[in-house]
Amino acid sequence: MCIFASHLQHGNFELDQSAIKKQLMDLRDLLMVVNPKLANYLESHNSDDMYFCFRWVLVAFKREFCFEDTMRLWEVLWTDLPCSNFHLLICVAILDRQMNFIIENKFGLTEILKHVNDLSMNIDLNDTLTSAEAIFHQLAASQNKLPRHVCKILSLGDASASIDD
Repeated sequence: MCIFASHLQHGNFELDQSAIKKQLMDLRDLLMVVNPKLANYLESHNSDDMYFCFRWVLVAFKREFCFEDTMRLWEVLWTDLPCSNFHLLICVAILDRQMNFIIENKFGLTEILKHVNDLSMNIDLNDTLTSAEAIFHQLAASQNKLPRHVCKILSLGDASASIDD
C-alpha cells in the first residue's frame, strides 16, 4: 500500500503546497472544458480555487472509498493510463455527477465543501471510473480543438497541434 501511496502522492506534501495547488488549477481548467456550466457556477460563487477537492488530491481518494475500492482505484492510477493525471478526471467525473445538486441548492463554498466531504463512502467507483475514462476519450477525440495546456495536462499527442490558450 505504501508504494502505491507514494507514487500517487508524489509532491503532495511539500511545505508550500505548490504541487497540490497546480493540480487544483489543472482540475479547474479541465472542468472548464468538460463542464463549463459548473465551472462558471463555481467561479461565480468564489469556489473556483477547487479547494473543496483538496482532500481528494492530497491523499488520492483514500478517505472516499472502502479499503478494497481504494486499492483498486490506486492500482488504476498507478498505471498512469490513460494519462498520469487521470485522478483529475476522476474529480471531474464526481463533480459532473454532483452538478445539479450543487447548483439547484445554490451552494456556496462552505456548502460545497460539506457536500463533497459527505460524499465519502457514497461514491460508486465503477461508475466514476467509467465516466472518467469516457471523459478522457471524448477529450482525446477532440484534442485539436482543446487549449494546449489542457492537452498537456492529459498528455494528449502533440500539444503544439492544439489551439492556443
